[in-house]
Amino acid sequence: MATVTESAAKVANDYVEPILAAFDENVRDARRAVVAARHAVEDRAAQTALQVRRHPFVSLGIAVGAGALLGCVIGFTLGRRGDPSAP
Repeated sequence: MATVTESAAKVANDYVEPILAAFDENVRDARRAVVAARHAVEDRAAQTALQVRRHPFVSLGIAVGAGALLGCVIGFTLGRRGDPSAP
């Protein structure tokens, strides 16, 4: 009986080991991708901060324009929802 159990364990290990190895490799690749993405985001944030410091009025104009556009869209959407008689 011990030989059957040992041979079954060996067969199971033969099938499981490649799956675990592939899983570990995929996890490593995913972690590398996350670290690379984090570095890219940090670089982009630093570059953006530098551009804001170099051109503060342009940054202010972009922020005002984006805020006005977003406010108009939200106001239009809420105005249409609030009035049931609107076409």
